[in-house]
Amino acid sequence: MPLYTYIVSYNNSNYVGQGNHSNFRGFINAWCNEMPNDALKGFNSSLKKQLVKKAYHGEFLPVPNRNNVWKKVIDLNGKEFVIHAVDTKK
Repeated sequence: MPLYTYIVSYNNSNYVGQGNHSNFRGFINAWCNEMPNDALKGFNSSLKKQLVKKAYHGEFLPVPNRNNVWKKVIDLNGKEFVIHAVDTKK
C-alpha cells in the first residue's frame, strides 16, 4: 500500500502524520486521531471532536501544478484547518 504524508495546518502551526493506505481519502486516523491534542496552537480536545465530526464531509481537491498532492479545508470555529495529502511513494 502507498505511504501518504498528511501536512495539517491550523492557527499558524503545523503537524505531519503518515499512514499506509489504499488511498488518501477517509483515513482520518492518519491526520486526526493520532494527532496529540496540543500538537497545534489553540487546538484542544473540543476542537478535535468537532474535527472528527466534519472530517468526512467535503472532498480533497488536487493541488494545481502538483502531482499526487491534494488539499482539504475544514472550518473550525471560523478558522481554517487545512490538510494536504501527499502520495509519498515508498
